Amino acid sequence: MQRTRAFTQQRVYGMGFILIVLTIIFGIHSSFVFLVWGPKLWAPGAATVLFVYHLFFVNLVASFYQCVMTDPGIVPPNWGFYMGDETKRRRYCKMCNVWKPDRTHHCSICNRCILNMDHHCPWINNCVGFYNRKFFIQLLTYVYLSLTIVVLFTIPEIYYRSIELTRTSITIETSYWISSIILFIAFCMALLLICTLTNFIKFHMKLVLENYTTIENLEREEGAKSKFDIGRQRNWEQVFGSNPWMWWLPLHTQASRPIGDGVRWRVHYTRVIDEDEELPADEEGMSQASRLLNQGSAGSTARTGR
Repeated sequence: MQRTRAFTQQRVYGMGFILIVLTIIFGIHSSFVFLVWGPKLWAPGAATVLFVYHLFFVNLVASFYQCVMTDPGIVPPNWGFYMGDETKRRRYCKMCNVWKPDRTHHCSICNRCILNMDHHCPWINNCVGFYNRKFFIQLLTYVYLSLTIVVLFTIPEIYYRSIELTRTSITIETSYWISSIILFIAFCMALLLICTLTNFIKFHMKLVLENYTTIENLEREEGAKSKFDIGRQRNWEQVFGSNPWMWWLPLHTQASRPIGDGVRWRVHYTRVIDEDEELPADEEGMSQASRLLNQGSAGSTARTGR
């Protein structure tokens, strides 16, 4: 069940990172809106550029808020005490005194267990887990799209100002110099973030499609598939919900919330050899067929002997 993350002492201490992120976001935003396109608001195309940009920017802010405020998932009370017919080994967290479901890990920074923990992100002062992983991917996407618009539509302004500032035949006002320096710094920051985020977004998109978390990816063997991999589309729906028309929305509704509860997970059909080893279904079928053939051969030999 999704809920709002409580403000603990650790959360309060971590708000410094939030302030840094907000300063960068609104610094780039303000320079783009007020220094580049604000003065040209009624020029042809300016309103269109600002409208498209703000569609992405509003969703950026909303997804950032959801990342920070949404609880990534907590182990349900008393979960795991009744084993039922299950014989598999269960992990126990001595810090939280709870049984840990599959894909649950203890975060030493949050000092609690997180359902489907991906990693702890200091920039959102929160863990990325079952209930806010969708918002984290959306945040990366909307930041990338917003920065792309900023860079592409700031290049002409940078070029024009560079020409103006290098002309020696005219006197440049101090305010124009200051605004140009601020705009150039914001442009360089946006360009640097785009270069940084490109591979980062590819990495996290790949993890979602393969049904891995960052922690699980660190432990995977080369070329191994996740046992939770149920197909790229269903893997994606586990994070973004079943309705494709709602995948863009930084909000959990009945149609756009993650599929499942973060505790029980669909896996490949496998036969458990023991508590630590699993045999894929196709190998199981081959071994069963071999046993039947051996039994049939033994029966034929016995009849021939008679």
